[in-house]
Amino acid sequence: MGRASEAHRRAHSRPNLGRSPSQAFSTMDDLYGNWAQVYDLFYPDRSTEVDFWAGTAERLGGRVLDLMCGTAEVSLGLARRGFRVVGVDVSPAMLLAGIERQAAAADYPAQNLSLAQGDALCLPAPDGAFDFALIGGSGSFNHLDKDQASAGLAELRRVLRPGGGLGLELVNPYLLQEVYPQPTMGPLRPPAPGTWVERICHNHFDPGTGLLHIHQWTRFVLDGENGEFEEEFYLQAWTPDQIQAMLHAAGFGDVRFCGDYELAPFDPWSADLLVTATSSPPAKSLPSQLTPA
Repeated sequence: MGRASEAHRRAHSRPNLGRSPSQAFSTMDDLYGNWAQVYDLFYPDRSTEVDFWAGTAERLGGRVLDLMCGTAEVSLGLARRGFRVVGVDVSPAMLLAGIERQAAAADYPAQNLSLAQGDALCLPAPDGAFDFALIGGSGSFNHLDKDQASAGLAELRRVLRPGGGLGLELVNPYLLQEVYPQPTMGPLRPPAPGTWVERICHNHFDPGTGLLHIHQWTRFVLDGENGEFEEEFYLQAWTPDQIQAMLHAAGFGDVRFCGDYELAPFDPWSADLLVTATSSPPAKSLPSQLTPA
């Protein structure tokens, strides 16, 4: 059975359709099982993202955790910069794509990367194992509800050494009503010959709960075979104040925000909400902007 046929078979189970927000938040492994084969096509080239996190991590040490690493594109990029990287994801399908990417790399720096299946709330690592941890993926952290997010941050604090650093890439909560209802999107990087992908979205943002309800259909061609899947899930739109409060409660301080990989100040029209923090007792201060070194 071809890759597209297998994805189409799995998708007909519709694992998240009709579920409540709490149920949809708790089944991301099912969701990413469908996404794994086309995930990278919906991202542009991620070298700028790798540059940003490498520059953030280099002053802290060489041991890096890439949590919710997906297909390990950023993990591998950091390994090639000389960091000793552990990529962790809950989805076996996404990790398999990452293992295949690492095997295809076949270069020595790629051996600095280890991949493991694990839950953000119970990481497969001892206390103080890392100098820097990140959750990238343009909003992977937004898949967690409040209880999960708080518990996940506490777990990240556990596996970071004292003074270690944390980086988060979140969706800009102020753009959700303006941009994310877009009905259709195609690939954000050139697809391989014979490959085609399209996503049709019907999204609704509830300002009362801060939830973006996403109902989407993905259609694609891989290896000459057609496939499609339909999904429904939720993203939590975390504001800077909410993120800072959760980080302080989890034992992080020096919380800073910026709006893109060029360290532009964060504002309601920023491309992303990028956050850094330090695993130390929280400082009582207002949110600040990241500034270039």
